Amino acid sequence: MATVAQRSVARRQLAGTVMTSAGLKARTAMNSSTDRVADLFATDEVRNLFALALPGYEPYPFSELVHTARDRLTATPAHSVGILARELRRAGLAIHQARSAGQHAGEDAAQLIAFTRSGCNWWASTVDHDGPALVQAHLIDPCEQLLSAGNSDERDDGYAALRGLATRLGSHSGFTSRWALHIDDGA
Repeated sequence: MATVAQRSVARRQLAGTVMTSAGLKARTAMNSSTDRVADLFATDEVRNLFALALPGYEPYPFSELVHTARDRLTATPAHSVGILARELRRAGLAIHQARSAGQHAGEDAAQLIAFTRSGCNWWASTVDHDGPALVQAHLIDPCEQLLSAGNSDERDDGYAALRGLATRLGSHSGFTSRWALHIDDGA
């Protein structure tokens, strides 16, 4: 029986996206950040959302669930779960970028939380799906808890994840340029 990694490589080879050594190196560097996203956000409730939207993928690692949900749930009844997956992936990229640059949580964490909540409320008023509500419940709420934690790594990661979301919501009033992260998330 093939391992999850072997199935993942086989899927990518069939899709014609065989990775070069540089691409593999970049993906490997991201593993720690995607694993961190799993540590921070892979609650039973989130896993259940993905399991219901992607039957048969339940045993997959959280990072594969996020990647698959982001790619496969666009324009489906489970589009909202795909939106959550996109933002969780973006959170991993933001954490990776902030860690690589040695960036830490700022003193403006409360302002960042308020902005992302306000931005999600505005976003929710412009769409006809529950994606923004899922992002609030499963990304912003946990980040707020992380930012109130005493552990500096958790604070830094929560702050970075919110910066990634704030960058996406940057057209909403109240965005501050110091939160900007230039992330190529393919979305």
